Amino acid sequence: MPHLPLAPVALLALLAALFAGPGGAVETRRVTLVHEGVAREALMDAPRNVRNAPVLVALHGGLAGPRTVRRKARVGLAREGWVVLWPAARAEGDWNDGRTDHAGRPYDTADDIGFLRALIGRLAAAGRIDPSRVYFAGPSIGGMMVLRLLCEAPDLVAGAAVAIASFPWSYACPDGPPRPVLVIHGTDDTIVPPEGGRIGGWNPLIRDRGWVRPIAESLERLAARNRCAGYDVRPLPDRDPADGSTVELRTYRACAAPLLHYVVEGGGHTWPGARPSRLGTRIVGQTNRDFSATEAVERFFRTLAARQGG
Repeated sequence: MPHLPLAPVALLALLAALFAGPGGAVETRRVTLVHEGVAREALMDAPRNVRNAPVLVALHGGLAGPRTVRRKARVGLAREGWVVLWPAARAEGDWNDGRTDHAGRPYDTADDIGFLRALIGRLAAAGRIDPSRVYFAGPSIGGMMVLRLLCEAPDLVAGAAVAIASFPWSYACPDGPPRPVLVIHGTDDTIVPPEGGRIGGWNPLIRDRGWVRPIAESLERLAARNRCAGYDVRPLPDRDPADGSTVELRTYRACAAPLLHYVVEGGGHTWPGARPSRLGTRIVGQTNRDFSATEAVERFFRTLAARQGG
């Protein structure tokens, strides 16, 4: 069995995060592989001798690499015996997520589905992970890549979480098997506008990154794939009235696979429960403090893994 390529010892010493967990101390490693003739990598948080574990694959957004989103999200599943992967896109922070320009040309041509498949296959072959319990999550452009995986590689996806993202305007998601999905979006998101339109709106500081469909259309498509029949609405407690936003949870009914939608009224292009972005509210909007998006995603995947692992 080939060994996973790891970062040099000095770098590992800087990256390592040691915690007590059911699988032993948690370590951070750098996993590398060559795909399409290009060296690709991912950070991996996992117990030292982890075996057959569920895995969360967290895909970063367009303005942040894996280290930034890892620091911001503060995921704790590795302390519970999970493998948590933070892959890096190939160039300029973009994933090949189905976005195309006005001429129909993709913004990126990397075989990212193939890369993620190879990454999962490498760890499964080494006995580190359970390939039937692989869960993908991502914000913004990372969330769009998760949507493409749901549509084109559902065999890889045991569950998905999509935040502040929507289907690209020109992308058509084919019919396919139902998969558990959690969606989070802010109604005042000016970067990925919930009514659809140009990513970033017309902010001159943001380069052209394509157009998205209205979030309502994306939820309709996900609900159709999961064969849902409407949804129930439950407001969450307004724990921080000063954050300028509130949350309602839409739980879809009679689905072949669960579909949850957190609607952040007044929320921006932000990760609920995290520290406000350094870009400021004028660019990304308000950060909701009524719930933790990280905890909601972890709880969703933890429940799925317990059921699917039985």
